[in-house]
Amino acid sequence: MAVLLLTSAAGAPGVTTLSIGLALTWPRAVIVADCDPAAPQAVLAGYLQGRCRTSKGLLRVAEAHRDRRPLAEVVMDQTVELAEDPEHRRLLLPGFSKPGSARLFSAGWADLADAFARFDEAGIDVIVDAGRIGPDGVPFPLLERCQAVGMVSRTSLRAVAATRVHAATLIEQCRLAATDVRAGLILVGEGEPYSGREISGLIDLPVLGTVAADPIHAACLSDGAPRPRKFDASPLVRTLRSAAAHLSSSVDRSAGRVGTTV
Repeated sequence: MAVLLLTSAAGAPGVTTLSIGLALTWPRAVIVADCDPAAPQAVLAGYLQGRCRTSKGLLRVAEAHRDRRPLAEVVMDQTVELAEDPEHRRLLLPGFSKPGSARLFSAGWADLADAFARFDEAGIDVIVDAGRIGPDGVPFPLLERCQAVGMVSRTSLRAVAATRVHAATLIEQCRLAATDVRAGLILVGEGEPYSGREISGLIDLPVLGTVAADPIHAACLSDGAPRPRKFDASPLVRTLRSAAAHLSSSVDRSAGRVGTTV
């Protein structure tokens, strides 16, 4: 299986923007699972600009879990197309529509995580958007069944300070996990002003990837803004491609398998 979990300690640049960017450049078929407990509906209202009017998502998955139905098939039925691509399927599992729903689903995270793992049989990877990390960390069953977890952070002093505080919780969760989970940082705007080496040394987590701080082009992912003519050649997209290739290779190695293309 190849499951990548993303979280952050602070706001913009958001985890959701990175999740969408990685999914659009991921070298295999992929599902972005919106598991943000805050239920912001950020992808449906942002990148998809409300064009995809749907009742699909984690609420229906929660109902299936309550009815004791196997979740792998349900999850696939509840996805919507994130982007058209003749080579790879790029799908979205919409999140909860109400913040309280995530609390009610607490008993279902383990079964959902198992369902994500089973998508490996179909050659599909999963990127879990866990939103901001809470006081208790991220949902433990999701963490326990992923191959890698990335904390997204800018490189300003304020962002690094917040990431350092919450990274301690994430590191402890990884220590307690029954499986080996590779935890690290994904930096936005590396060197603006602090370098990855400086931040990694302070937080005691390796840097898994870096993405350019490129707010004009990032708005195309976060808010569905019109794409400029040279969007695909922008610093954001170039660094997203590099980060996606590195991260997908990393979770492949952690899963002990050779990547497949679908």
